[in-house]
Formats: sequence, C-alpha cells, structure tokens
Amino acid sequence: MSDAPLYGLVVRLAGPRLIDLQREALPGRPLAPRQLVCETLFTAISPGTELAAYSGKEPLRDGPQYPRLQGYCNVARVLEAGQGCAPYLPGDRILSFVSHRSHFAIDVDDVLARLMPTQKSVDMAPAYLFHLGYDAVLRGGARPGSRVLVIGLGALGLAAVAMAGIAGARVFALSDQPAPSRRAQLLGASVYDRKQCAQLETALTSGLADVIIVTTDAWSDWHLALKLAGIRATIACLGFPGRGLPPPEFNPLESRTFYVKQLRVEAVGLSPERADSRGFLRFNERDNLAYILELLGSGRLSASTLVSGIYPGVEIERAYSDLLARCESPVTYLLEWNRE
Repeated sequence: MSDAPLYGLVVRLAGPRLIDLQREALPGRPLAPRQLVCETLFTAISPGTELAAYSGKEPLRDGPQYPRLQGYCNVARVLEAGQGCAPYLPGDRILSFVSHRSHFAIDVDDVLARLMPTQKSVDMAPAYLFHLGYDAVLRGGARPGSRVLVIGLGALGLAAVAMAGIAGARVFALSDQPAPSRRAQLLGASVYDRKQCAQLETALTSGLADVIIVTTDAWSDWHLALKLAGIRATIACLGFPGRGLPPPEFNPLESRTFYVKQLRVEAVGLSPERADSRGFLRFNERDNLAYILELLGSGRLSASTLVSGIYPGVEIERAYSDLLARCESPVTYLLEWNRE
C-alpha cells in the first residue's frame, strides 16, 4: 500500500430512516502492532435488528438510540498488517462483527475467523445469522428425533430451521409468508400457516413440541408457543415478544401452560466469545462459526437459504426499503462494497 491516507465509507443511522454515509480516515502508517487494515467485500443485513432501528422501534438496550452503526456480518480482505499479526497476511479474507462500511482497521483479537481459499466470500457473509439459529438449537436442547417448532420464517427463523434439520430434529414451522415457507420446505420442514394451527397441533402428536424457537415479536405467537409446547419443553426466544406492542390480553406466564407443563423459557442468541483456558466453554462464537463456515463451504448449508439478492453497499437505504416493503418476499440482502 502507498503512504497516502486511506478513507472508508461508513454507514451511520442518524435517526429513524436517516442514513448517513460518512467518510472516515483509517490509521496512518506504520500501523500499530496487531492491527489490520481491510477492505470490506460483503456485509449481510440482519433484518430484525437493523430494520427495527431504521424504523425507530424501541431500543433493546439502555443508552442513546441514535446515532448508531448498523450491521455486524462482515467479510473483508486484509490490505495491510502491522507487526505481530500472524497468521493474517495481506490478501487473506476474514469474518468479523464490523458494521456496514467499505474499509476499516481491526485488532487481530477481534477477528472471528480466517476464510479458507475454497470458501467463497459471498457464501460466508451470512454465517453469523446461521450462528444465531444454531445457538437456539443448541440451547433449546434439540437432538435427533426432537420435535422442533420454529415460529416465524424471517432470516433467523430459516436459519433455525436449517440448523435444527442438521441436528437431526423433526422440524415444523409456522409462517404466513409463501416464499420463505417454500424455502423452509426445501430444508425438510413441515410448514403451516396460522390458519392451520389445528392441523399443526395434530401433526406434532399428543406430545406436542419439545423445542419451540420463537423469532417474532407478536404476543399472539407467544400464546401459540405456550399452547403447542409439550411437557418440560423449552421455548427459545430469538425474537423479542411484545417489542413495541401494548401489554397482552392474556397472562404470558399463565399457570395452566407455563407451570403445569413445567416449561423452560430461555433467551438465546448470545454465546461466549471464545473458549476458556480449560475448555468448559465448548460451544462458543469462534468454534461455532468455524463449524458453520465448514457447513457453508461443504454445501450442507447454503447462503441462498437466507440471501434474496445483492445491492451495492452505498444503496443500503434502497435495500432497507425493499425489505420493509417485502418486495418479492425477500429474506435478507447482501451489500457489496468492493470487488473481490
């Protein structure tokens, strides 16, 4: 690289529906030890998180809501490496949580994975979305033969369907959206719409569901989860029941379901960042993502399950608008920032 200053284009959300593309200087040379300078190839939109913030929904955490960065699924190419960056070299491709932007600097400790030469960047970009579904399956306790019901077939619902199938579960799904429902059926799931809840209950048999993965916010779906959960089942929450909605007209922990069935309710999606020194944190982000990248590279998982198209990075606002309008029933989009 030359010594000329390098700039990156960064997506910031200044307020509801206010995208601001800002020019940001990257570190000058020489780079700090263990620092990489990278150019983004693809980022994946996480529809639930990003569209909620773009639309102005209530934040999930305390603190200022705006301005904020958007996105956390980034595949990039290393342009330059400081001292002590082994094994990363210029030309390597990496996966990280860096937000939507064209270029960035990152400490090597924050890199999630280095891609193998055979792993296509465009296929690896949605890896963390699959990881969220994988975490729900792991922590829900799904195993071969389990009856797993996924409520909602957005990006995380389809990711959960895919990972539950790989775990050997009998997978059922509930959605009113035809296009995602077809994708779930291709993954082997038995799919029902909300008018077919009686048929779904029959298909689950008298034992009902062992694991229910809820990816929606509607209280009505939470009520269905309570109804369709079997004895000692787990309800794994990948959505945020009640977000932006008034209180429900029913008790969300009603005793005739929650207590009588002895249900376990667990928020899922956040894993330990890395293994500990004694190996007790076996299923952590780094190791989980290495497994998912392997599945994507081998074809056992397909990015096409989640990806409905690719937009230039600078057209992120158009991508958001098309997702909100549900043009042709998309699941999510990738953003391309630099040519590979």
